This record gives sequence, structure tokens and C-alpha cells, in this order.
Amino acid sequence: MTARTGPGRSPKSLFLACDLQAPGAEAAARAALRRLSPDDQERVARLHRPADRTRSVLARWLALQAAGRLLDVPWAGLQLGRHRDGRPYVKTQPRLFLSMAHSGRYAVAAAALGARVGVDVEEISRVSVLPDSAFLTPAEISALPSAGPAAEHRAALWVLKEAAMKLTGEGMRAGMKRVDFRRRGEPRVPFSAHTPYTVGEFNVCRLLGGYVCAVGVSAGAPPTTPTVLAVGPRTRMETERTDFSVRPLQEHGSPEPDGTTGRHDTASPAAHRAEQDVEVEEADSHIWLSVN
Repeated sequence: MTARTGPGRSPKSLFLACDLQAPGAEAAARAALRRLSPDDQERVARLHRPADRTRSVLARWLALQAAGRLLDVPWAGLQLGRHRDGRPYVKTQPRLFLSMAHSGRYAVAAAALGARVGVDVEEISRVSVLPDSAFLTPAEISALPSAGPAAEHRAALWVLKEAAMKLTGEGMRAGMKRVDFRRRGEPRVPFSAHTPYTVGEFNVCRLLGGYVCAVGVSAGAPPTTPTVLAVGPRTRMETERTDFSVRPLQEHGSPEPDGTTGRHDTASPAAHRAEQDVEVEEADSHIWLSVN
């Protein structure tokens, strides 16, 4: 089945998030892992740390959940693919666009019908270690609040830029300082923004625990905040109820108890994220090594 938005209709979009500190997140990832394609399982397997594999699986689960909800089909019947530039997509759904990211305690994903989409999430303290000149344009620096929410505003600009570069498919190749955002309204999160870098509208909002996240769409209005999906011992992974014994995902390539193999995703923003929507391991707290 191919999705249609219909003549004259605004593109539909959906923005989802998952808190990895919620009880049962590891078990939910184990259940979702078994439903991913072999290619996605292989990408997951390349990550060494259990926490990175959990983030990667749940980001994929959110992307498939968002796609399934927009298409009104079970997520487990959908499969992810990758464009050459790294952007994820749903096989057999050429008008459906996806983006996903994860950092620290959160995984996020968005889907849009008939419009490109980009998302990002980041911890405010991770952006605080960077000087303004590392990623902000002169106009953005001059517009920073002089006090109060300055750190949050800087982090908001970071995730907005990442979301925009994912939306276009350029990823970090675009260069942070090529993407100049202008906010609408007061300089405090949440706010809406746009950039001459690409056509589209963007929103940025807070998440609990000192995080900000952003979503943008190339047409129509983006969601204002993500819908946070609960995970836990009673979570139903679509129609299948799974025994959720909470323990870390197996080391990459090692067999699961049922004989399947646990897996996850890679690419380096130590190499400055040459592809967009590609993941690397969170080796330390420095922003350029974050997993998005």
C-alpha cells in the first residue's frame, strides 16, 4: 500500500520520543530488536555499548511506530531502508519521510507524509562546552539572551541546525555555520524558527532532565512537542505481548536466548557526522561525539 496525502491537503507529521530511563526500556528494546530487519539488526550490532544499542533500537522502533500510525498499519509490518545520504525511509512508501535521533536518556523520531522531516535531541550541558564560534553564526551570537536562558537557547540552536541538516539530507557536510536560524517570539524555549538554509518550519521544545529537541518539516506545520511513548513491563509491541525480563542487550553479534542476534547503528561525528541520521557510540560527554 502506498500512502497518499490527497489533493490540497497539508502534509501530516508525527513526532515521538522515548525516555530510556523509564522502567522497562531495555526490555522494550529487546522486544523491538527481534522485529527489525536483518540489515537494521546488523547495523545495531556494530555498536559495542549496551546503552548505545538500546538507544539505536528504540529510535528505530519510534520511527516505525510513527510511520505505522500515519499509515494506519502495524509497525511490525514495515521495514526501514537507507538513502545514499544516510536518510532513513520506509520501504514501499516513497511519500513517507523519516528522521530519528538519540542522545543520553532520549530517543526521538518523526515521520511525515508528503514533506521532508528532520529531528534532533541533545542535553543542554553537552552543548555548553562548545564556544559560540564553533557552531553559531554572527547573527545568532548577537541575538543570544544576555542572561537567564542563554545556555538553553544555545542548545536549542544546536538541535535546530541538526534537524535542518537532516531534513535536507546534507547532514554535517552542510556545516553548522551555514545554517542560520531566526527565532519567532521571545528568546526562550519553546519557540518556532526558520532558516534561509532550507524551506521549512521548525519547532524546539524542552524535555525533562535538561534536554531540548527540535523537529522541522519542509511543508505544513511541524508538531510543537513530541508524544512521549511509555515503555515498561506491560508494554504491548503492537499485537505481540513479550516477556520483558529487564537486562542489557547482548554484546554485538552474540546470540539471544531465542537464537536470534542482538544488533545497532554507526557513523562518526568525531568524523562530524558525514551522513545524517547516522549513529555513533557515545564515547564521552563531548558534543562532537554525541549519538544522533
